[in-house]
Amino acid sequence: MSEKHKKPEWLTDIQNRSWEPELFISGGVIFTLFQITGVIQRQSFLLLQKTGYIEPVIIANFLVAALNALIFGFGLHLALRGFWVASVCLSYVFPKGIQTEKVEHYAPPFKRRVNRLIDTSVDLVVWMESASSIMFFLSFLFFSLIISVLATLIVITPNSSLLELGPTIYAIIRITSYILLFLGFIYAIDFLTMGFIKRQKKIAKLYYPVYWLFSILTLSFLYRSAYYTLVTNIKRKWLLATGIAAYMVVALAITQLSFGGGSIMPALSFNSLDTKAYLGLEVDRLKFDTRQYDNTRKDGDMVQHVSIQSDIVQEKYLKLFIVHQKIIERLMDMDCAEKAKSIVKSVEQRKMLNCYRDFYEVYIDDALMNKIKWRYYNHPKTNEEGILALIPIDQLSPTEHIVEVKLNVATKEALAELKRFGMKDDVYAYIPFWKDSK
Repeated sequence: MSEKHKKPEWLTDIQNRSWEPELFISGGVIFTLFQITGVIQRQSFLLLQKTGYIEPVIIANFLVAALNALIFGFGLHLALRGFWVASVCLSYVFPKGIQTEKVEHYAPPFKRRVNRLIDTSVDLVVWMESASSIMFFLSFLFFSLIISVLATLIVITPNSSLLELGPTIYAIIRITSYILLFLGFIYAIDFLTMGFIKRQKKIAKLYYPVYWLFSILTLSFLYRSAYYTLVTNIKRKWLLATGIAAYMVVALAITQLSFGGGSIMPALSFNSLDTKAYLGLEVDRLKFDTRQYDNTRKDGDMVQHVSIQSDIVQEKYLKLFIVHQKIIERLMDMDCAEKAKSIVKSVEQRKMLNCYRDFYEVYIDDALMNKIKWRYYNHPKTNEEGILALIPIDQLSPTEHIVEVKLNVATKEALAELKRFGMKDDVYAYIPFWKDSK
């Protein structure tokens, strides 16, 4: 072995004891990662509410997918290490391993299968050791790959806020984005086929600028050395490529289920960013939604739309809270919002409260509640921002009542937009509650 590739003794010692930090990291980090994914999801929804743009949820999808890749990989690693420990114990109890001479009386097909088995005494332990270490390494590789996809999409995919630049400029940006996405697809094919395009000398020179650009965009310095280590040492490259693709699909599928969407990564429908899956505005009058009541909402759930204090109300006032959904409030009368603008922030806030009063119409048992006084409110449990009103209900009889919040939109375009978001009519919230007389 040359001096350049001579392995130092300290590295050999670490490699021999690598299972110790592997188990420590896998076991200790999984719990932390589960907590982090929940925080990321919550913050992405808060940003969606405040900005009205779906991009925070898209980014959160990928971040959570990357973390799920680590969790999934660490879980497999712990399972493999468990088999490895079991194999070590078995080799200690039965040092001779499989004694094939004792199955000579088996029929030929069965005897051949036994003879092909890996000897538990040594070979299986060595194989499990290698498989566990590779699985641990692949977890970080897949994490880096998903982060690289995220970084690329952030750069080349137009943000919804760019619509404010005007339709012409935004159209140019979209066309440029489509071209870059197509080139990125070519780069991905070359990556998954372990350099198929690089081996085509006639087109390699044309491909090199694409390779150079996306090497930067995908942050390839995070995984390039590891990638080529695998490519140059693994003989069945197709198996590795299939494994990478399948692993990333599993991570994305787990992410999709954790977000609760009904379609595959709905936020990634870039032609028309699908906020319907995340806003969930379709009103189900036959369903009891626990998120609408402060006393029944599960820990970690968010209000998202409208809530009251309890399903059974004993107080004289109904505490009605409406979450600020920027994407919905953009449909508010623009004249009202424009007139509310003021140099003095407190004056603007008071004028906007009047706009909210006209935009959100509150009905109890089909009776419109007039002269509602709204105040800005930050929900203490969910940290969602919105507006709050206390509506007197002491005159209501002790039975079931319905509170409805309707959106006062003036144009057909606004109504069409609401339907695109999942609303069948102008009813934004439908909340049954029961009045209880003390």
